[in-house]
Amino acid sequence: MPTDMPLIRLGNYLEVQAGFAFKTEHFTTAEGMPLIRIRDLANSHTEINYSGEYKPDFVVHNGDYLIGMDGNFRCYRWQGGVSLLNQRVCRLHNFREGVEPEYIFYGIQQKLKEIENSTSFVTVKHLSAKQVQGIEMPLPPLPEQRRIVDLLARAEGVVRLRREAEKKAAELIPALFLDMFGDPATNPKGWPEHNLGDIADVVSGVTKGRKFGDKQTVEVPYLRVANVQAGHIDLTEVKTIEVLPRDVEQLALQNGDVVLTEGGDFDKLGRGALWEHNIANCVHQNHVFRVRCNRSVMLPQFFVIYLQSSRVREYFLRCAKRTTNLASINMTQLRALPVVLPAMDAQWEFVERFAAGRSIQSQQSSATTKAQETFNALLSNIFTNRGRHG
Repeated sequence: MPTDMPLIRLGNYLEVQAGFAFKTEHFTTAEGMPLIRIRDLANSHTEINYSGEYKPDFVVHNGDYLIGMDGNFRCYRWQGGVSLLNQRVCRLHNFREGVEPEYIFYGIQQKLKEIENSTSFVTVKHLSAKQVQGIEMPLPPLPEQRRIVDLLARAEGVVRLRREAEKKAAELIPALFLDMFGDPATNPKGWPEHNLGDIADVVSGVTKGRKFGDKQTVEVPYLRVANVQAGHIDLTEVKTIEVLPRDVEQLALQNGDVVLTEGGDFDKLGRGALWEHNIANCVHQNHVFRVRCNRSVMLPQFFVIYLQSSRVREYFLRCAKRTTNLASINMTQLRALPVVLPAMDAQWEFVERFAAGRSIQSQQSSATTKAQETFNALLSNIFTNRGRHG
């Protein structure tokens, strides 16, 4: 792409449609039209339906380009079927003649990231339709747009294949668990059962916003719900918190601890991961539970995979306190969790295989990261005019 390519303003070449503020009293998990909220964009999967009346103008179809207006700014291709465009989600549509929509889709990603990085915020960053309309990017002739789209689609395909391989690698360890121990829901091998509180130390964490008066405090890193993903810890952003020295003594995470989320969306309920990181004096917030196994009877590698079983999932959903699409468990319920407990020699054998599986996952993750970095560099080269394309 020529470096002197003129920039166009998106609002002159397409329409940015803001979502509608549908009334929450018509939200349901049963009948109705699927409703797209920001949290649904990444996976093209809705969890809430709308049972009230709506205008056809707000119906979304597969292939539509949607942008979340809060949090992380990114454009997505919707693949979740016919749904409704909710507030704080906008759609790019009605592209003018001479514009390849996929070219805009690729080009807008970096522009949205630049807006996100330059947007000040207190709790959550917000994006406006006016900001999207004002985005500028180079617009070459249509044949060149299509050539660029073909190139980027190929590179994106490599990333997608890497992610699929990474996903399959992540399925190895749970499959190995079932093969060695059987399904905990039926316990076909007759392993003994114990309540979690009898075989592990279960504690909650520190509360934000406490007042300490004239007491001496320390500032330390802490683990939030956002850091605890299903099966792994995301340390992309680790925040700090002011606590008392005794909090650090009691709550600092140790390698081999298992951390679980208290709740939130149904998919976050009881989400657990193994702590294997060397961050000194890192504590955890009160919405994250810490489980420290009695390793004479239960190994943490076994327990963290046990948490992924359908039996644990059903237990948490059954005893959780629920509101619309939200659920939470308390420490008493967690301590009462029934745990199927295989013999220690079987657990140690599983740990060895667990390590091998983690090694494969790490290799696949590195390959995915490299493919994504290559794709991002290609996007940057094309849409920031830092060099001639081709």
